[in-house]
Amino acid sequence: MNSLMKPVYINTLSIAAPNMVGLDEAMPVLTGQAQWQSAEFPKLAPQLLPANERRRTTPYIKLALHVADEANIKERQLPAVFASSNGDFQISNTICNSLTMEPKFISPTQFHNSVHNAPSGYWAIAAKSPAASTSISTGDSTYASGLLEAVTQVLSGQEDVLFVAYDYPAEAPLNKFSDVTEPFATACVLSLNKTASSFASIKLDITHNSVGKSQCANASLNKLQESNPIAESLPLLEALCLKNNTTLFLPHLNNAKLKVDIIHG
Repeated sequence: MNSLMKPVYINTLSIAAPNMVGLDEAMPVLTGQAQWQSAEFPKLAPQLLPANERRRTTPYIKLALHVADEANIKERQLPAVFASSNGDFQISNTICNSLTMEPKFISPTQFHNSVHNAPSGYWAIAAKSPAASTSISTGDSTYASGLLEAVTQVLSGQEDVLFVAYDYPAEAPLNKFSDVTEPFATACVLSLNKTASSFASIKLDITHNSVGKSQCANASLNKLQESNPIAESLPLLEALCLKNNTTLFLPHLNNAKLKVDIIHG
């Protein structure tokens, strides 16, 4: 792959994780001024959804909508990329349990929530957006794949793109088949244009060198980074908040790494 030489700016940023719900709460940890500790994750209730739609959603969908809403601060109807490694385990568990019972009843709501692009569909309803969306899943490399897709869309479409990445833990018994142990989500608006609120610009490339993946600067975040494929974004979020010019390597497909050059200023 040739380097995507033209820079793309990260103009907004949001996060939701235990003890870091919202960028204001997360900033002391992301800048190394405080240690991260796990805690009970709050129930999120995205107010941008109509009440009837909100009642139909799951914690997984609410997590995605929460960070999407926080990142889309200008309430624009943007093309979007949604990325999740596993999908909604809660719905999968409910449907599987229903199939063991008589009668085998699965509600239409459960069925439409089970598809991988359900969060993007709810986002389109909430944002009243007719813009296109893409939903991606590539296992442990999902964050890198989603970021690469979003940046590619910015460069090819010459327009801003909302990128939303999220995963939520499974309940028993499906938790035996998932490596997601903590909820984590992050979102940003990517653009060709720098604004007064831009965090930095990034350039992407793919490398097959035997370089290891980047680790968190704040060592207390290492456990969170390993708890959720989307939390592989943490070294990038730290570099953005610390205003560090650096190069990071995120896990990508087939043992490759996504090389991310971060340029401030």
